[in-house]
Order: sequence, then C-alpha cells, then structure tokens
Amino acid sequence: MNAKDFFEEKLRYEIDPAGVDELINGGSSDFIVVDVRSKKAFDAGHLPGAISMPIEEIEKRFSEIPKEKRAILYCYNISCYRAPRAALMLAKKGYEKVTEMIGGFEEWSKRGHRVEI
Repeated sequence: MNAKDFFEEKLRYEIDPAGVDELINGGSSDFIVVDVRSKKAFDAGHLPGAISMPIEEIEKRFSEIPKEKRAILYCYNISCYRAPRAALMLAKKGYEKVTEMIGGFEEWSKRGHRVEI
C-alpha cells in the first residue's frame, strides 16, 4: 500500500470533534457515540448523548451498538489507543460503519464543545 492509499483509507474511518458536533447538533439519528473510557471518566463528563461502554466491556456488550448506525468511538486523548482498539474489535464482529473521533474527550472539551455530566 502506498502513502496516498493509506491516508485515503485512514480518513474514511476518522472524524474530528467539530464533525461529531455537527452530527450531534444536526438532528440525525443514524449514528451512535460510544465512550470507551472508564465509567468514572464518563461520569465526570462526556459527549452529549454518548453511551458508556468501557473497552473492557466491548466484547460482552457489542450487540448494544446497532450495526446499521455509524458507531463513533472516543477515548481520553490523542495518545489513547482505547478507541482504535475498540473499533477494531467491532470491525472484527462485522461492523462496517466504525469511526474514531480523533483527539478524544480532551480535544472535544478543549475546543469548547458541550459536555454532559
């Protein structure tokens, strides 16, 4: 695979916080936001409408994520690998519409997007 193909493919499965904010505020219901951080971190603040599904629970709870919806996963920050690992787990279970929110919750909140508690 060459660099062009790699980055085109990579970008198909990523979204930034501004893109997620547009989806949340756009009224669409064809996506679900999944917080794969710890329950404690989720309870301290999360994206509007997100569900808490710590990565340790993905294998047991993946059926709670509808396959027909785009699953947007996020974790703590840009260096956190929970979201990509969880996305891979879902992809292995046949989920085609899996996306990682780049930057995680840290970037979301740093950009001033609305946070639920």
